[in-house]
Order: sequence, then structure tokens, then C-alpha cells
Amino acid sequence: MKKILFILAVFGLLFLLFSHPGTVAAGCAKGLTLWYSAVLPSLLPFLIVSNLLIGTGAFRYLNRIYAPFLKRIFGISEAGCYGVILGFLCGFPMGAKVIADLVRNQEISPEEGKYLLGFCNNVSPAFFLNYICLVKLNFPSVPWKLVLLFYGLPVLYGVLTRPMYHFPVNQSQNTALFSKKQASWRRLDFPMLDACIMDGFSTITRLGGYIMLFTILVQFLNLLPLSGAALAFLSALLEISCGVDQIAQVAELSPALRTAFICMAGTFGGLCICAQTQSVLDGTSLPVTTWLKGRIILAFLVFLLAALFPAVAAVG
Repeated sequence: MKKILFILAVFGLLFLLFSHPGTVAAGCAKGLTLWYSAVLPSLLPFLIVSNLLIGTGAFRYLNRIYAPFLKRIFGISEAGCYGVILGFLCGFPMGAKVIADLVRNQEISPEEGKYLLGFCNNVSPAFFLNYICLVKLNFPSVPWKLVLLFYGLPVLYGVLTRPMYHFPVNQSQNTALFSKKQASWRRLDFPMLDACIMDGFSTITRLGGYIMLFTILVQFLNLLPLSGAALAFLSALLEISCGVDQIAQVAELSPALRTAFICMAGTFGGLCICAQTQSVLDGTSLPVTTWLKGRIILAFLVFLLAALFPAVAAVG
């Protein structure tokens, strides 16, 4: 049955591609513009540098700054703290990519990676503050209470879900996984640099393909006889940028509900981010369902608290 549905979906998509070339072109152009102007310059340098830091082991020197604090909060290994920092600061799907790289390089166990995946792959603060808060929600300045709610909930989720996972926080406690002693520093050479650059370009190109595909699907939604609100919510389900933009234009929503729905869309990220996350997890045992479950729970909580307590969206 699933095979039949998949074949029907593929043929249906091909029919739409040939019958609505203008819609496809518009979606493709919008997706590529988003990728080229926002995603590529903001993520590619982080991808390459992070690959170098993990490949050489130099990220351990950075861990000395924040690891003592994060280890106490989340009960994780020192290497896992690097995944927490980048997962909160660099945005989708950088957190998942770093966690997957740490697992591949045997810096953390798959169980620890699974735990981190549940809360460490978030929308970047730059996107949330600039695009969502200041541009789409029209706040005159940063609403710090809303920012605290938006990023405090993933931290709380990580703390509360920690007892569900069992993994060693020191390499010496897991001799099976870390039987081969790794040096604290591995020499950087041109083959490693080439590999890191190519991995960065490969990842960013795949992300561009997913963004283009989902923005085309968003364009196809406009062909459906749906209200503006329904189209906005479906767009948010598919792709975060398009969804946030359309929800911000729904006149029927009160300011509190508009804020709540946009924050929910930003927390979830859309199926496009889900596909990107699955892509960067390729080659590991980490399940994207762990991330998806966390996103759904956090999106519901963000919406509920922002809608019930509109004071959190007040500036100041």
C-alpha cells in the first residue's frame, strides 16, 4: 500500500511540474534565493570550521570555556557540550550535523547523540531575533521575555528528558566505544582540509535542494481553494520562512495569537527542516524521530504559553 501511495505521489508531482511550469519556476526561484542569500553565507563557514574543529580535535580547547557549566546542567560528556553550543547558536540543521559528526568520530556515544538530538537542533538566535521578532512580529526592540521562553523551553526539555537516557559521560567509562585512544590534537593537513570543505559544500548543496523542493510545494498550495489562514498554516508545516511570512499576514489573528503561531512555526521548523535533519544524520544510527518528537512537544508548549500568557511577548 505504501509503495502504491508513493508511486501515485510521484506521478502526481510530475503532473503538477509539467502542468504548472510558472508555479514551479516561482517556487524554484524563491527557494534558491533563500538558499543563496541566507542559508549559504550563514551556514557554510560554520560547516567547514566545525568539520575542522572536530577533525583535528581542536573543539576540545573550546569546551574548556563552557563544558564545566553545561556538564552540570545536562549530565553529558565534555564532547557533547560542543553539540549543545552549536545546536543553540547556529540554527537548523547545524545542531544535528554536529551531533552526527561527533557520533561518527566516536567522540560521543550514539545514546548521548540521541539525547542531544532531542533539544539541541533549534532555529538560530539571529533568525529568531531579526527575522521573526523584529521583521515579522514588528517589535520595536527585542522581546527578551519571549526569547527566554523560546530558548528556555528546549533547555528545560533537555534537563527533564535526561533520566530517560543512559550513557557514560567519560570516555574511560566506555572502553568498548573508545578503545582506540584518540590524541587531543590531530595535525591539520591539506587532505583533511579538502575533505572538510567538500563535506561542507555537499551538505549545503543538499540543504539547498530540500529548500527548493519545499518552496515549490508551498507555491502549489496557492492552487488550492483554501483561506489565507489555512494556506499560512500549511505553509508553516512545510517550510519555516514561507510559513512565518504568511502567518504574519493573516489579518484574522490577534497580536497574541499571531505571536503564538509564529513562535510555534519557528520552534517546529517545518517538514523541510525535518528532511534536512534526516539528511545530515545519514550514516549514523540516530533516528530523526527523536528530533521530531522533541520539536512537536516544544512547539505545542511554546504556542500554549505564548497564547495563554501574552505578557511574555511584551518588550522589556
